[in-house]
Order: sequence, then C-alpha cells, then structure tokens
Amino acid sequence: MDATPAAILVACLLLSTASSSGAAAAGCPPSSIVVTQSGTGEWAHGQPVYAVAVRNTCGCAQSDVKVDCAGFDTTLAVDPAKLQPLPAGGLCLVNGGAPVAQGRDVTFSYAWSRQFGFRPVSSTVAC
Repeated sequence: MDATPAAILVACLLLSTASSSGAAAAGCPPSSIVVTQSGTGEWAHGQPVYAVAVRNTCGCAQSDVKVDCAGFDTTLAVDPAKLQPLPAGGLCLVNGGAPVAQGRDVTFSYAWSRQFGFRPVSSTVAC
C-alpha cells in the first residue's frame, strides 16, 4: 500500500518535533549555565563584595543546577534559596533546585578575599 503525501507529511512533522526536543535537551550541557561575577567596590566585614549572576543560555529551563563551590566562604550572608552549599562534595545548589529559565538570572553577592569559580557541574534539563 502506497503512503499518501499527507500521511508522509504528518510522519515527517512528528519525527521533526520529537528530534528537535531531544536535540534541545542534548544541547544543554552544564556549560550552557554561565556564571559571571564582578567586584562591586563595596566591602563587608573587611572583605571585598562580589556580585554573581547565574545565567542559563539554553532555550530549555534547567533545574537542580549544581556548581562547584569547594572551599566557598563568605563574610556576607547569602540567601540559601539562591546558593546553598550541599553537605558533601564541595557542591552548591543554585536557586533552591528550582528551574533557571533563559533570561531569568539568579543573582547573589558574597564577600571574601578572593573570587570563587562556581563552575557549573550538572543540571536537569526540561524542554
């Protein structure tokens, strides 16, 4: 039995939709989370203050974002809903584990004698 052009078109559209959502998820590695920081010029308890922005550059939301924060310390309180050190492994959870959507940076400040890297380690992608 021959497939009609309409049936072929529907099959192609379904395959295209399935592959583009898989491609988007595959295209959101930890490196699609970008952490930038800069000195604010302010001081807290004798330490320079740094402003941090965690940005998702992927079109898909990413939740359970974890960054390497081994040795992280601060003289300035950081809202644990924005950055929370985890009990083991030198990791911190960003945004309380809630999704970080593209265009909705998670920001916080800390104060210490040096900047910390906050290298993105893992996330869960939701397209």
